[in-house]
Amino acid sequence: MNIDEVVDLLPDEKLRSDLAKWVNDWKEDDTDITRLEKMLSKWHSYTWFKDDERTLHFLNQLNEFRKTAISNVGGLTMNERLYYFCLFDNWDNGNVQQKDKIRHKLLAQA
Repeated sequence: MNIDEVVDLLPDEKLRSDLAKWVNDWKEDDTDITRLEKMLSKWHSYTWFKDDERTLHFLNQLNEFRKTAISNVGGLTMNERLYYFCLFDNWDNGNVQQKDKIRHKLLAQA
């Protein structure tokens, strides 16, 4: 499951929209996945959830994403990193400088 699919699991439209904005802003800025992890933790700590099954499913999937894609990033190929962080289009449409920025963002320096 990639970051966009995790966001889409949020049961509340406003929360989904807010988190999607945070994630999309991260995709465009110059920070790396370490910053994304901090941002996800901050967002989650300031977000109130109703106690229902869909919310618990979202939280489980978010934690699984963190474990698979963020904590294990050093064991991922570049294609896996592009998939998990939904940056294939940015990569395919990017020039040399933009690809270097994406490598930095995904902790995949050559």
